[in-house]
Amino acid sequence: MTTSSSPNHRLRLDLPRWALGYWVASVLGAGAWYLARADVRGLLRAGAPWFQVTERPRGAVVAFTLTLILFGVIPLALARPVLDRSPWSLGLGPGDYRLWLKLLALGVPVGILAGYLAHRSPGIEAVYPLGGKLVADPAAFAVHASGYLLYYLGFEYLFRGFLLFGTKDEIGPAAANLLQACLATAFHFGKPGLEMAAVFPASLVFGWLALATDSIWCALGIHWVVGVAVDYFLVF
Repeated sequence: MTTSSSPNHRLRLDLPRWALGYWVASVLGAGAWYLARADVRGLLRAGAPWFQVTERPRGAVVAFTLTLILFGVIPLALARPVLDRSPWSLGLGPGDYRLWLKLLALGVPVGILAGYLAHRSPGIEAVYPLGGKLVADPAAFAVHASGYLLYYLGFEYLFRGFLLFGTKDEIGPAAANLLQACLATAFHFGKPGLEMAAVFPASLVFGWLALATDSIWCALGIHWVVGVAVDYFLVF
């Protein structure tokens, strides 16, 4: 007597690659949100003590390095098994470098202006610079800005590289851009109101820049400029 197995008689988890990619990114985002923060998130209700939700705040160097590992190194290693893509094909090539250099030249002044306007918000001032207050020393600030580049490299690779480039062929560029922007917004939950209001449209723009230039470098440069500009105007 022989028996045959059929899909009805065994438990299968047959996710499409794009959905598996978003599951992986959600896990990594949750890990960074709870474990790799340079600030603290908690809960407070009437008549109850403060409850700290996230782990203790990390120093800037530790937070930036952990974010690079969670958002950059691990997705780089998982690109082939999860998305069946070369990790280097997910926005790390030069792309249309002539176009992204032009867009970067246009975007940098806009990023500096955005940083200047944002630094005037009390909520932004309460949270930034990440890792604690900085002294008004140009050399120390240059080191901080260099470390920030590691943070943004990881961030852009996960959202605009691994997710956007990794899923656009399967679900379409528009849907991929919308979904990565949604997940990037979720990662910012708990940030100041001004930042929360800006993150979704900004993520769509960064996604469009990545798609238009076939690389993450233009989005990375402008995103980094905004972050550094905020800190610069808060410090100097």
